[in-house]
Amino acid sequence: MRNTIVLVRTDNFQKASIALADLVRYGGMRIRGDPRIIPPALSDWAFEKISGERPRKRFRAHVVAQIDLPPRKAIGRLMDIHPPAHILVIPPDTEVWEELIRLWGSFEKLRGFHPPKMTKAEELRKKEKEEEEWEFEEF
Repeated sequence: MRNTIVLVRTDNFQKASIALADLVRYGGMRIRGDPRIIPPALSDWAFEKISGERPRKRFRAHVVAQIDLPPRKAIGRLMDIHPPAHILVIPPDTEVWEELIRLWGSFEKLRGFHPPKMTKAEELRKKEKEEEEWEFEEF
């Protein structure tokens, strides 16, 4: 299966890590492998190819990561969570996706990113399950 790629453009790598963690925690996405740092020129090219317009703002940190959701679902979830960065979804059937995958091994890994231990949905499920078990134990 070809994974969807997200391009995170922000002011620093700490914000990029927070945005990726938000995708996992609140968006229910799973990051496949390690996120990678890409050159600004490649990021601008990818932005222009996908969005159809030139980037208006210059960012210092450019990170790509593979996620486990189809592009349409990823875009819908992004609209719900509003992470602290500019995030662009790159579908697997595009020229940009092909180029990023071709160069993937040459990109430096993003250090310091660790996905959250549990997403909010998982925490709720666990809490509900514990409450159900507690109710059964009372009888």
